[in-house]
Amino acid sequence: MSQTSYQHIKYACLDLDETSPIYFGLKKDCLDMHAMKYRVFGAVWKSMDGKKIILNYWFGDSEDEIQFDVKNAGYFEFKLSNLEDIKEVYQSIRLEQELQNWFERRKLPILTIWKRPWKDLRKGWYVLKSTNDFPMVLTCIQKKQFSIWVEHLQVCETEEDITTFLNLVNTEHSIKLITEMKG
Repeated sequence: MSQTSYQHIKYACLDLDETSPIYFGLKKDCLDMHAMKYRVFGAVWKSMDGKKIILNYWFGDSEDEIQFDVKNAGYFEFKLSNLEDIKEVYQSIRLEQELQNWFERRKLPILTIWKRPWKDLRKGWYVLKSTNDFPMVLTCIQKKQFSIWVEHLQVCETEEDITTFLNLVNTEHSIKLITEMKG
């Protein structure tokens, strides 16, 4: 991956150079983290001061669907990007999503602690997985005496991703989670 830095439009200064070109790219077989399936990814962006300012991105089931979404969003004139650029844009969006999942800690509703399965479990750390198949979501939960916290989420595409997530949780919280994952 190149040293190009990225900045999404929500963080960018709204005074974008109107004369700089808009770039568009498509890439197949990208993980749509919201649908948890591999789809076509498309994005539009501008390059300014060595940064890619991502204007918008989409996931779809076909290239035609993405092209329709791009035109529907009002992007009619653009330069086609090369494959490396669209890969980098996709990776920057995935990284942002992963960081948000890691740091977005939240408390579950108070009554959750008295409902199954939580009422029967001891205080401690738990990792739940969404499915036995990849891709999957791992959720790290800490049960305290009177509350339950979702500490971290991670989308995993491989066994290596699972191991990396567990190691990060262990390091971050100075704990030793059991790595045996039950179906």
